[in-house]
Amino acid sequence: MIAARRAAGIVLLAAACRGGPTGGGPEPCPAPVSTPTPPTPQAALAARSSPFDSAFAAAGAEFRVPPKVLKAIAWVETRWQMVEGREEFAGQAPAFGVMALRGAALERAARLAGVSADRARHDPGANVRAAAALLDAYAAEAAIDRSRMEQWSAVVVRYSGVELPAGRTAYLGAIDRALGLALRAAPAPAACPPEGAPDYPSAAWRPSPNFDQRAADSTGAMHLLIIHTCESNYASCWSWLVNPVSQVSAHYVVSEEGSEVSQLVLERDRAWHIAALYDCTLNRRHDCWLNDVQSNHFTVGVEHAGFVSQDSFPSSQLDASAGLVCDVTRDRGIPRDWQHIVGHGQLQPANRTDPGPNWPWIPYVHRVQARCGEVVVDDSAAYNDGAVAAVAVPAAWPASDSTPDYYGGGYRWAPTAPGATDGAAFSFQLAAPGTRTIDARWTSGTNRSPRATYLVITATGDTLPPVQMDQTVGGGRWHTLGMWAFPAGWSRVVLSRQDASGSVVVADAVRVRQ
Repeated sequence: MIAARRAAGIVLLAAACRGGPTGGGPEPCPAPVSTPTPPTPQAALAARSSPFDSAFAAAGAEFRVPPKVLKAIAWVETRWQMVEGREEFAGQAPAFGVMALRGAALERAARLAGVSADRARHDPGANVRAAAALLDAYAAEAAIDRSRMEQWSAVVVRYSGVELPAGRTAYLGAIDRALGLALRAAPAPAACPPEGAPDYPSAAWRPSPNFDQRAADSTGAMHLLIIHTCESNYASCWSWLVNPVSQVSAHYVVSEEGSEVSQLVLERDRAWHIAALYDCTLNRRHDCWLNDVQSNHFTVGVEHAGFVSQDSFPSSQLDASAGLVCDVTRDRGIPRDWQHIVGHGQLQPANRTDPGPNWPWIPYVHRVQARCGEVVVDDSAAYNDGAVAAVAVPAAWPASDSTPDYYGGGYRWAPTAPGATDGAAFSFQLAAPGTRTIDARWTSGTNRSPRATYLVITATGDTLPPVQMDQTVGGGRWHTLGMWAFPAGWSRVVLSRQDASGSVVVADAVRVRQ
C-alpha cells in the first residue's frame, strides 16, 4: 500500500533542483504530477465584509496604510479572529488579536500606537491600530511609495516575521490572493525530494533538517498520531518548522482551508514535535509499557494552521486532515480510535493545550474512519455518528472503564444467564446494498465468556448464523465476526448474554468496513 501511494504522484513547488551533480546550474527535477488546487474563500475576500472593517478603515487613515492591506494581513494571519495566543514552538512568542501581533513586534507596535501592550493584545481596535502603526514605521524605514501597492510587499513580508525566502514567497502569495494584486516575488527553486517522498502523494515536499532516526527496537514503531495547531498561519508554520534555528518539526502541516498539505519529515523518520515522555495515565492507560519513552519515537505529528483559541475549524481543513490521517493510519497499521489519534495537549498537559477545546474530536475521528471506509458503533451514544450509527444497551448492563484498551469512553458488561434476552444492540445504516465485514471489540479478562455470542440481523429482519468469540483474550483489538451481504437500511449486531452463569460478556464496539 505504501508503494502504491508513493507511485501515485509527487507534487513539487518548482521545476528545478538546487545545484546539479557538479555544483553548477539547476538540474531539472522529474516532471511532477500536477494536482489542481481547489478554490478557497480568499478569492472573494475583497467582496466580503469582516467584523473589523471600521477598525481597518480608521487605522488605515490614521497611519496611512491601505485598509485593504490591513484586512488582507488579518485574514491571512487569523481568518479575522481575535486570538489569544499560546506557545506551540519554543522560541516563537504567542500571537494576539486579529492582526496576530507577537513578541517584540507587539511591544513596539503598542508603543507606536500609544496603547498598552495589554490593550494591543485584547482590544480589537487597539490591536488593529498597533498593527497599522507598526506597518507605518516599516513603510517609513523602507521609504516606499505608499501609492504603489506592489511596494507594500517588502513591508508585509517584514511584518510576517518569516525568515525563510520560500516562506516569505508563500506568505506574500496568500496576501496576493486575498488582495487580488500581484505582490508576490518570483518563487525560488525547490529542493528535489528524495526517492519515495512525499509519503502522502498530494503533499508538497518541504524538507526540514530537524529530525533524526527512529529507534530500531519496538519503541520506534509508529503507533500514534498527534494532532497539533501551529498558533500561526500556514506559511509561517511550515517556514518555522523547516528553519534549522527552530529545532522543531512535524511530519505534516495542513493549511487553513485544507487546500494544501506540506510534508516536512518522512514518516519513517523521527520528527521533533512533542517534548514529553509518554505517560499512559494521560491516554486511558493505553500501552503502559511505553511509559517514559520520548513520545517522538513512536508518533507521527500533524500540525494544523490555526490557533487553540479559535472557536471552530473549517470543515475543508478537517476533511483534508482526515484524508491525510486515514492514509497514514492505513499504511502504518495504526488503529483509528481514541488511544491512537490524540492531541498534543493531552500528552503534554504541563505546557501545551493544542489543538484546543474546540477541536471537534468525535466528528473528526468519524471523518477519518469514513475516509477509510469504516463506521464504528460504540457502546456510548456520545461517541457515535448518529446519522449512521446507534446503540441500545439495556440499563442492566453497567458501564465501566476499569480494564484498559476500550474504545471510546468505556464499555458495558453483563453477567451471563441461561434465560437472558436483553442483548446489547449495535446498529448501522447502509445507504445502498453491499458486502461488509463486521468486527467486534472488547476488553479481555479471566472472568470473560469464552463463547460470547454475536447475532447479526439485517435491515430486512434476517438473522444470520450466530458467531461465538472468546473474550478471555484479545482485548483492545478488532476481531472479525464475518463478511456478509447487507441490504440498504439499518442492520444491527446484538451481543447476547444468554449462556450458563459464571462469566460476563463485554459490549465495547462494533466496526463495519468495506
